[in-house]
Amino acid sequence: METVRVGIVGAGWMGHAHARAWQSNAPRGEVVAIADVSPERARHLAAQIADRAVPVFADLGTMLADADLDAVDICLPHHLHTDAILTAARASKAVLCEKPLCTTLDDAALIHKTLQETGTPFMAAHNQLFQPSLVEARRLLAAGILGKPFVIRSIEAGQNRGFAAKARPVEIGGGESPWVWRADPRRMGGGEVIDTGWHATYRLLALAGERPVEVAAMMDRFAVTQLAAEDTGVILVRFASGVIGEIITSWAFGMVGGWHFEVAAEHGSLAGGKTRLVHQLHSWPEPIEFAKLADDLPHTFASEVTHFLDVVQHGEPSQASFEHAARVLQVTLAAYTAAAEHCVVALPEDPTSPGVPAAGTTPAEVS
Repeated sequence: METVRVGIVGAGWMGHAHARAWQSNAPRGEVVAIADVSPERARHLAAQIADRAVPVFADLGTMLADADLDAVDICLPHHLHTDAILTAARASKAVLCEKPLCTTLDDAALIHKTLQETGTPFMAAHNQLFQPSLVEARRLLAAGILGKPFVIRSIEAGQNRGFAAKARPVEIGGGESPWVWRADPRRMGGGEVIDTGWHATYRLLALAGERPVEVAAMMDRFAVTQLAAEDTGVILVRFASGVIGEIITSWAFGMVGGWHFEVAAEHGSLAGGKTRLVHQLHSWPEPIEFAKLADDLPHTFASEVTHFLDVVQHGEPSQASFEHAARVLQVTLAAYTAAAEHCVVALPEDPTSPGVPAAGTTPAEVS
């Protein structure tokens, strides 16, 4: 197909970010419908697509019935992802879904079964995979320039004042503030770790490039008292080859650079962030810094949609496949278990199966 006609379900923050990304990919992709429970919010987003009138709908089912679509872009609160993915897949529409994939491994298994039965193209919206610094870092690691990685660190930290303000962002029009549903762990699936911490986790898994096998974690709520769950998590992940990964993720505090990553390896190391990437071999007197990179968040969303179009139109393998997203969920939920039960959690090979406390690290033995 020359043009992929997409309907966006969810007209909040991510709905707006995705709509702009689709517009930047015209004419390969075209937003032809928008669905949201808030008519005001849906109309507000539709008005941003200035070149033509875009019909709005109250829900995904009505949009699928009445609009001529090739794909659905899911930008809903976390607890609504599973039903939306299943509904779109059963209607034979390609699916792009915002993070997280879903909030339980049972749901992940059901999604996997449905995607296999329907043959639906699926991609998780892991936009930071397309940040230039991360793309180049993965290229260096794949080329073997640094040798075998030993330790990888992934950080996503920034003070979040939105919960205290409870403000509804002006750009999304009407409807519920995104801070309201994020404060409810039943709708979130947890706290910060399953929200912005998801970025740090998929970034770590992408840099490691192999299966995670063990998870340990500590979590707490330090500053965002409006949350019923954690605002901070520190997670350790061991991979199949022995590589050790560390995730630091928080809404309670910021760190220099906001988000960044580091790799310590056999022959050298690298460090990257929003606007820079440096690497150094042990034999070099000084590190080499790549050209300054633009801190261009919209670029990552546009590149994400470009890749989704390549998946749908040309059958290219997805960099953010179902399996990749399910692994992120498996690690995330194992981290919650590890933090709650004070244990190391062993991960099975099937990414839709839950982890179990590793031998010798049960709560009774560490208490």
